[in-house]
Amino acid sequence: MAALDNPDGDLYRAQLARADERAAQRPVCKRCGRKFTDERWEETTVRGGAWTAGDLTVCGPCHADDVAREQAARLQAAAPPPLEDDREPARPGHPSWPCAGHSPPPSDTLPA
Repeated sequence: MAALDNPDGDLYRAQLARADERAAQRPVCKRCGRKFTDERWEETTVRGGAWTAGDLTVCGPCHADDVAREQAARLQAAAPPPLEDDREPARPGHPSWPCAGHSPPPSDTLPA
């Protein structure tokens, strides 16, 4: 008779059972142990999503860390190496002086 008093009771219990079953199937991150969010779980299981999802065994925040680390490594690899300037500063009359072969500027404009 209880089902007649509350016809949605059976539906509610069935929804709870499905939610519990889904939670039990939810993957856990191999790195930090957190359960995947719905979005991350979908990224790793949707057809075609796995190509862009990266490591399928890690959660969203761990995946974001991986992406940031990869981007930083790419930027560092693309950056030119720092210049190592161990040369002497240019002085008038030295071949490295600007416009070598020309006369140096008047001595009153040169630093002391």
